[in-house]
Amino acid sequence: MGTTRDGECDAVQILGSLGELQALASAFSRSSTAIEFGIELRVLFVAHAALPWRLVETERFTGGRPRGTRMLYFGLLEEMQQAIEERLAWSAADEEFRAAHMATPGGFPGVTADWVHTKDFDLIFGPTRYDLRRTMCATSSARTLMLR
Repeated sequence: MGTTRDGECDAVQILGSLGELQALASAFSRSSTAIEFGIELRVLFVAHAALPWRLVETERFTGGRPRGTRMLYFGLLEEMQQAIEERLAWSAADEEFRAAHMATPGGFPGVTADWVHTKDFDLIFGPTRYDLRRTMCATSSARTLMLR
C-alpha cells in the first residue's frame, strides 16, 4: 500500500475487512458441519491484483478420501463476504437438517426419526446434504484455482 493519506486509509480499511472476514470464516470452520465435512476457510487480500479478494477453502477428507484445496478469486469485498455468509447459512441449515433427521423417536437407540439406522445416515442423506450446500453456496467466484 502507498504512504499517502488515502493509501493509509485504504490499508486500514482492508485490514479491518480482512479481520471481519476471517472472523466469519473461522466461525464457519468451527461449526459442526465444517468439522464433519473437514472444511476450513481462510481469507487473503492480494494488493494490486485484478481479483484481490481470495477465499481459500480446504476440504481435508470427505467420505474417507482427501479432497484438496481451492482458491476462489473475487473482485469485490462484498462478493467474498456473501460467499462466506452463504457457507455460514448452509452450516446452520445442515445442523437443523441433522437435528431433525437424527432425532431418535421415543429413545429408541440406533435409529433416526426417519427410521434409518444411524450408521447409514450419511449413505442415505449425504446426497441431500451436498445438494443443500450446492444450492445455498451459490455465489460464484470470478476464478477458481485448485491448489492440490
